[in-house]
Amino acid sequence: MSAPGLAWLRIPDGAGGATSISGWGTVSGGQINGQNINDLLDGHATFRPGTLSLIIGCLGAAVAVAFALGGRTRAHPGSAGPQRIPAAALAFLGLAGLIFGIYRGIAPDPIGLAEAGSSSGVGPWLSAGAGGAMLVVAALVLLGLLDRRRPQSRS
Repeated sequence: MSAPGLAWLRIPDGAGGATSISGWGTVSGGQINGQNINDLLDGHATFRPGTLSLIIGCLGAAVAVAFALGGRTRAHPGSAGPQRIPAAALAFLGLAGLIFGIYRGIAPDPIGLAEAGSSSGVGPWLSAGAGGAMLVVAALVLLGLLDRRRPQSRS
């Protein structure tokens, strides 16, 4: 969920430095340091790639709360294993985060702000990594590897 505040686009400034634009559009470095790129675009376009990343992260956190609170299922009231529906939702969110992060990492400039030589910042790659982590957890749950085992009674 911290990815929107990080750099999503790095543009060389011609003097050996670089201007970074965050997932909300905040500019760091260069001649327009401290400005928001969305204000400078004046409604002609918007640069907020961190919004989708934040939404996916918040929904993933909500699913994690569902895992923590929903240990028992109706079908098996005595079991304490995680539920499969939240795991499927987490898999969907993880896949969306992974695809979006990789896409923005490869094509970081959706509105044509930069010239040749621009590159992605750390934000899209952090989003892709978080999506991959969500996919791993979802796979572990769906495979039953995170189910809590009840001790068997000796009779």
